[in-house]
Amino acid sequence: MEEMKSSALERGMSRRSLLKWAGLATVGSAALGATGCVGFNEKTPISDTGDVDENPGEWIPCSCWVDCGSKGFNKALVKNGEVVRLGTDKSHEDSPDCPQLRGCARGRSLRGMIFGADRIKYPMKRKNWQPGGGEAAHGELRGRDEWERISWDEALDLIAGEIERILDTYGNEGILLPGGVPQRMGDVEIGRLMYIKGGCLEQTGAVSSGAWTEMAKLIGMPEEQNDRMDMRSSDVIVLWASNPAWSRAGLPNYQYLQCRDAGVKFICVDPFYTPTARALTDDYIPIRPGTDSAMLLGMAYVLISQDDPSTNPLIDWDFLERCTIGFDADHMPEGADPKDNYKDYVLGTYDGVPKTPEWASEICGTPAKDIERLAVLLGSTERASVIMSSAPARTGSGAELCQNLMTFGAMAGLIGKPGCCCASDGGHAGFQGLSYSLLKGGQQHAHLRRETFGCPIEWINNPLENRKVNVNQMWTSIVDDRNYVGLDGNIYENKVHMIYDRQENFLNQGPATMKGIEAYRMMDTVVAQNLVMTTTCKYADIVLPVTSPWERYGDVTKGMRESLLWFSQVVDPLFECKSDAEIAAELADRIGVDRQVLQPKTEKQMVIDLVAAAQVIKEDGTDFENLVSITEDDLATLGVEGTPQEGRIPILDFKREGIYSLERSEGDKYTSVALKSFRDDPEANPRKTASGKLEIYCQAAVDKVHAFGFKEIAPSPRYVPPVEGYEETFSNWDEKIKGDYPFQIYSLHIPRHIHSNFANVPKMREAFDHPLYMNTLDADRLGMETGETVLITSKWGQCLRPLLVTETIMPGVLAMGQGAWVEIDEETGIDKAGCMNVLCGPNVTTTGYQAWNTCICNVEKWNGEPLTPDYLWDSREVFKED
Repeated sequence: MEEMKSSALERGMSRRSLLKWAGLATVGSAALGATGCVGFNEKTPISDTGDVDENPGEWIPCSCWVDCGSKGFNKALVKNGEVVRLGTDKSHEDSPDCPQLRGCARGRSLRGMIFGADRIKYPMKRKNWQPGGGEAAHGELRGRDEWERISWDEALDLIAGEIERILDTYGNEGILLPGGVPQRMGDVEIGRLMYIKGGCLEQTGAVSSGAWTEMAKLIGMPEEQNDRMDMRSSDVIVLWASNPAWSRAGLPNYQYLQCRDAGVKFICVDPFYTPTARALTDDYIPIRPGTDSAMLLGMAYVLISQDDPSTNPLIDWDFLERCTIGFDADHMPEGADPKDNYKDYVLGTYDGVPKTPEWASEICGTPAKDIERLAVLLGSTERASVIMSSAPARTGSGAELCQNLMTFGAMAGLIGKPGCCCASDGGHAGFQGLSYSLLKGGQQHAHLRRETFGCPIEWINNPLENRKVNVNQMWTSIVDDRNYVGLDGNIYENKVHMIYDRQENFLNQGPATMKGIEAYRMMDTVVAQNLVMTTTCKYADIVLPVTSPWERYGDVTKGMRESLLWFSQVVDPLFECKSDAEIAAELADRIGVDRQVLQPKTEKQMVIDLVAAAQVIKEDGTDFENLVSITEDDLATLGVEGTPQEGRIPILDFKREGIYSLERSEGDKYTSVALKSFRDDPEANPRKTASGKLEIYCQAAVDKVHAFGFKEIAPSPRYVPPVEGYEETFSNWDEKIKGDYPFQIYSLHIPRHIHSNFANVPKMREAFDHPLYMNTLDADRLGMETGETVLITSKWGQCLRPLLVTETIMPGVLAMGQGAWVEIDEETGIDKAGCMNVLCGPNVTTTGYQAWNTCICNVEKWNGEPLTPDYLWDSREVFKED
C-alpha cells in the first residue's frame, strides 16, 4: 500500500510545470490539448513518441464536482507532478446491465478550468475601492476597475474589518451570502463562520427542481422515477421536456437506449426536437414553454370523456378511490367546497370552459389530435411512463404543473406499478431511480437528507432563520424598495451593505442579472472567492484565490444509482490558493470565532468518517451492510482516528480505485418501483400529507403558498397563465395581435456548460457553439440567416448572439443555452456573451422558485459589429506569472 502513502508534494505540480500550464493556457484553446479516454492502470503506457514510457505515472480518482445531474467518473494520470491526461471508468467490464460510469466532454475538460489562464492566482483588490463604505467604495466602478495584487494578510484584515464594521452598523442582516449555506458533509466555509457569529442574510428559492421542492412534499408526489431495470419493462415512455443527451451527458441516455433496445416505444414532448429525441424517440409532440398544465388538462378531458370501464377502460378508478382525494365531488376532504373538485374543473361544469384538446391546443400549440392520441395511448397501455425533467416546474406556473402531472398519472394508472412511472426525474444522479435504496453515503444532497447521509460535524442553523431573501427579490429589494418577504411571510427591510460570494456565480446564474449588477454597485463591500474570474468575481472589491477539489484531500459523493465515488487530491494547491476552510479559519481568528467550533475535525477526518459510514444493500435486498472494511493498519496508513469494522471491500482499495459500483442483472433483488408499497397498501404506507394520500385537492398547498406571501394557488390543479407566458406575447389575445415581445424564449442546458461551469474553457467554447435557436418560418419572416448576429431584447435586458436557424424548434419559440459569463458593453448596456439571466426577470412565483422558462422577448437584426466567435475571446486573466 505504499502508493497510498505518497504525499501531495510527491505527486503535486512543480513550479516549472505550473508555469508551463499557465503559458499554454494563454495561447488559446488548441494549446491545451484534447483529454483522451484511456484505460486505467495501464501496464505499458505509450509515450508521445510512440515508445514504451518508462514512467507510467499514477492514476488518481479526480473529482468532477459540477452539478450536471449525471456525475461521471474521471481519473487523472499524473507524471512528474503534471496531469497529462484523463481517463474514465475501467473498474469492471462494460455491459448494458453494469455500465461503466464514464466521464463526458465537460468533465474531461477540467484541466482547462483548473490550469487555465483565468485561474485566480493571488488575493486582489479593486484599485479604487477603500473600506468604510460611502464614496470610498466607488461602487460605480465595479466590473470595470483595475486590480492590484495584495497579500493574504492584507486581504483578510480588510475583509475582517469590513465584517466587523457592517455587523456593528447594520447587524447580521447587513451581510448577504448568495447561494445559500451548504452543510453537505460539514462544509467549513464563510457561511458556517457567519452562523457562529450570529447569522447572516441568506438567499433562498434557487432550486433545480423548481416548484417540486415544495409541492412534492405538500401533495405527496416525490421526485422519483423507477429503477432503470424496471423501466425496460415499459411499453411506452414519454420523455417530457427531458434532454439528457445534453443536460446529463452520462448514463441516463445510455440507460434509455437499453429500454429502446428492449422494445420500449419513446415519445418526446418538448418545444425543441432535441438530440435525445433524435436518438430515442418514435414520435415527437411539440409544446410551448410554460403551457404543460394546459396540455395535461386537455389529456385529462380525453380520459374523462372517453372512458368506459367495460368497453374502453382509460381511467384507473381503483387507484383514484383508494389512494387520492379531490378527484371528484364525492371524494373531497371534509369542509372543502365540492365545486373545487378536479373533474368538474376539467369538464367546465362551473366555469363554462371545458378543457378540451381544442381548448388546450390554442394555448400550448400542440395539435388537438396529438393531445387526444397521447392521452388515449397512456390511458390504454398497461405499462406506460411519463418522465418529466424539472424544467416545466421552473416556470411561472410550475406549482400547478406539479399538481396536474400527479393527477393525470393517477388517472391513467401510471403510479406505483411495474413498468409505470409518472414523475419529475429529479434532475440529479442522487435522485434518479430511487438511488437511496441501494447505497447510503456521500455528500451530494446531504443537506436535504441528513438522516440518510449523516453530517460528520455538528450541524449549525442560521440564528436569523426567517431572514432569507427570495431569489426573485434579492436584487429588487436592494435596488427598488428595500423590502422582501421572509420565510415566515413577514415583510423585512433589506439592510445588506456587504455581499460575500463563495464558490457560486449567482450574479450570473440568478434572474435579473442587470438588476444584480446595480445592486452590487450599491454595496459598501463585495468579496468573492473562487477558482476563476467568474461574473461575481468581476464585480467584487476583494477576490480570493480558492483551491479546486483537485487540490484538496478529496470528497465522497453519489454517482448514478449503483455507484459511490471517492475522489482524491491530484496536485498541490496552485499559486497562492487556499481552501474555503483555510480562509474561514483565518477570518475566524480575526473576528473572534473559535476555530475548534468552526472546524472540530480535519477535512481528511470528515471524508474518512463519511466513507466509514457508507453502506450498501445486501445481496438478498433485505438490509444494508458496511461498504468498507477498516483495520488498525488502515487507520494508521490514512493518518486518522476511527474504529475497525468489517465491510464489503477494503477501504484502501476503494480509495485507490475511487469508485464502487453495485453490479446489476435482470431479475436481481434491487429493482424499485416508485410508490409501489403505497399503491399496494395506502393505509399501511401513507404519504406524508394531511390525508395520507396523494392530494389532488390540497389545502396544505394553499396554506403554505399563502404563508410564503408571494402569490396564491387554487387547492386543485388548474391552468394559470404565467407572468411572461405565451399569452403575454400578444397585445390582444382575442384577436391574436402580437405585442412588443412576440417570442417566448427558454433556457437550455447545452453541451459546453454546466450552469456557468466550463463557460471559460476555450476547448469547450470551440467544440460546442452557443447560438440563439430560431425556427425557419420566423427567420424567413424577419429576413434572418444562420450565423448573423442578432439583438435579443426582453423587459430586463439585451443580449447579442449568433443565430442558428432550424426546423427543430417550434415557431414563435426561441431557445438559448444558460451559463455564459455575462460581458456587458458599458457604453450600450448590452451583454455580448448571451447570458440568459440578462433576459430573465425576477418574477415572483407561488413558492419562490425561479421562472426561468417563462420569459418573453423580441429579436432584431444587429446593425453593429458582428460578434467574434467567443472561443477567440481573451481570457479574464488578471496577473500573468513571470
